[in-house]
Formats: sequence, C-alpha cells, structure tokens
Amino acid sequence: MDTIIVEIVKGIGSILMQPALYVSMLIAIIAGFSRIKWERKSFHVRVHSPWQELKGFFGLGIVFGAVISIIMVFVGFTLTIGWIAIFNVVLIVLLLVGLFRMASTAYTIGITSLVYYAAYYFDWQLAPFEDRMLPIRDLYIDNFMIVIVFVLALLLAVEAFLIQFTGANQASPMLRKSGRGKWVGAFQLRRLWLLPLVCFIPGHGFAALFDWWPIFQIGNQTFSLMVLPIVIGFQQQVQSQLPAQATHKIAVRVTSLSILIALLGVVSIVVPILSLLAFIVAIGGRFWISYRHRNEEQNAAFKFTPQADGIMVLGARENTPASRMEILAGEVIMEVNGVAVMNREDLYEALNENRAYCKLKVRDNNGEPRIVQTAIHEEDSFELGLFMVESK
Repeated sequence: MDTIIVEIVKGIGSILMQPALYVSMLIAIIAGFSRIKWERKSFHVRVHSPWQELKGFFGLGIVFGAVISIIMVFVGFTLTIGWIAIFNVVLIVLLLVGLFRMASTAYTIGITSLVYYAAYYFDWQLAPFEDRMLPIRDLYIDNFMIVIVFVLALLLAVEAFLIQFTGANQASPMLRKSGRGKWVGAFQLRRLWLLPLVCFIPGHGFAALFDWWPIFQIGNQTFSLMVLPIVIGFQQQVQSQLPAQATHKIAVRVTSLSILIALLGVVSIVVPILSLLAFIVAIGGRFWISYRHRNEEQNAAFKFTPQADGIMVLGARENTPASRMEILAGEVIMEVNGVAVMNREDLYEALNENRAYCKLKVRDNNGEPRIVQTAIHEEDSFELGLFMVESK
C-alpha cells in the first residue's frame, strides 16, 4: 500500500515537468502587474493586489480538477504522450498570442485533437520514446477521439461554472474614452484557472528517461501516471452592464455549447467521424460566444457614465468606509450628509460637514434610493475609498 501511495505522489509531481504550467503562471503574474498600471492610470492607486491573477490560478479550478481526476482514475482515462506533447505546445502558443482570452478548453483541446488526428492520418512521430509507449499507428483513433469529445464537453461545463460564479469576482474597474471623447467606466474581467487532471499513459517509455517515474501494471498492459495541467482562461471587457450580468450570459452560452458537444459525442459513437466535427464546433462556438459578447457591448449604451443627479460609482477599495457601507458598482451617490453632490469637489465639501461620520443617499442598480452610513476613522481615506466616473 505504501508503495502505491509513493508512486501516486510521484505521478502527481509529473505536472511540474510540463512547460505549459510555468508559462501559464508567468502569464498570470505579468497580467497582474500590467493591470496595476492601468488601475493607477485611471485612479492613481491600485485597486487589487498584483498577485490576484496568480492566486485565482491556484483556486477553485484545483478542486474541480481533483474531483474530475477521481472520476477519470475509476474509468481508466488514457491519453498518449503525443497528445500531451501537442497540448502543451498549443496551450503555450495560445497563451502567448491571445493571453487569457484564447485559453478556453474549446480552443486548447479542440485544436490539440485535430492536430493529433492529422498526425495519426499522416503517421507523424510526435514525441520522444513514443514507440515505447503506445505508437500512434496502433491507436484505436475513433474510440480515443470520442472519449476526448466527452472530456471536452465536461470541461466546458466546468468552464461555464467558473465563469458564472467566479468570473466577475474582483473585476478590475477602469476609465476610458468613448467614441465621442467622453470618459466612461468599464470593467476588465480576466481569470485563469488551473485544473490538474490525472490520466494514464500506455507503455513505459518514461522509465527509460526517468527511473523514478511511476509505472502501473493493469492486466497485461503497462501504464505511466501523469497529471495534465488543464488551464482555462477567460477575458472580456464589460461597459454596458454589471460584470455579474455579463458573466451569467456568457456562462449560459458556454453551458449550451457543452451540451451540444456532448450530443455530438453521443452521435459520434455511431458515426465516429463526427468527433472531428465536435472539435470544430467547439472551436467555432467558443469564438462566436466571445465575438457576440464583444459585439453586444459595442452596440449597447454605456452604463457607467457621469450622471446629472449624482456621482456614478465604479467600486470601492477594500477596508474603506465605502466598502463598509457596501456601495456597489453602478450605484449613484446623490447626497452626502444631506447635501446634494454632483462631482468630487461636492463630495469633499459635504464630507467636511462631519469628519467623524457620513450618511449617503444612494440610488441602487434597481433605481431605488437607499440610505447608508458609517463612522469615519482617522486612518480612513478622505474620498471614502470610492472609484468614481466623472466628466473631465
């Protein structure tokens, strides 16, 4: 029993040998520090930690990866070293070219599988020691592709869940000029999730290079254990609606796409060639979802604009009076300490009426007024920690 546990731990460590993991981490770090630059440009202060993207990378996705891996181990999910090699290359290229936006599993797994099928058709040698594993020419390619279609459908469902419940978390506010030269508010939604996925690889070729590599004997077949770094990326700009509303719409569309891919997987059991169609539909469908969102945002009216009867709020810094009063993005501050406010200067003057306490009248996102209030401490920001949209 102890030997099996040791071998499993070694297999889990195999994720550290795949370059896609390190490129993904590097992209997340660079994205965090580049975000700080545009936050400072808009508000002269950072909004979130520069490590936010990296923390999210090692977040909820790992839980989903663990759950799915348990299922995959019981069903004996098998990949080939050639497919894994292509996946690493495809993921790295898409991250470098399109950053978070192109890291959907529809793209990474879809493109990988299409390239792998081409390699099978043309009998390409894909990776070192492949002949000591399961040579691609000996693979039951139809069965293999059908399984990948179902895995893709499952991962798209996970992607939809992550977008729905964490895609809008800590959205980064920004100020930009509209086509008419007026300042408006917007949000950049940018997330990267790691899903470590356990799989088996037929053969013992890794042991020829690494004598410590875990090998399992199941019946007459030898398998190596590997953890694949599935990375899911999401990036959209929102300016006509609340971030949570945008992620809900996108998540519904991605869920519909996952169901369509699963149905194509079922049909491909009877007509195997349709598995290739499933990958093409996944790639095209995910691109259409991103394009449709972008088109809708460009054609819709801006939500976060200067208001005639108050101050439009884009958000609040953590641990500030505004966050204690739970003032939300899209709400409008109409009065401060009983004084009507239209801009930052009005806000300063009204706050001077009482430096120890503030009471705000706010119009919420449903158009209803509400009253919020809090004590002002000596260490609190004089601006209450608000991010505002104003005419400049």
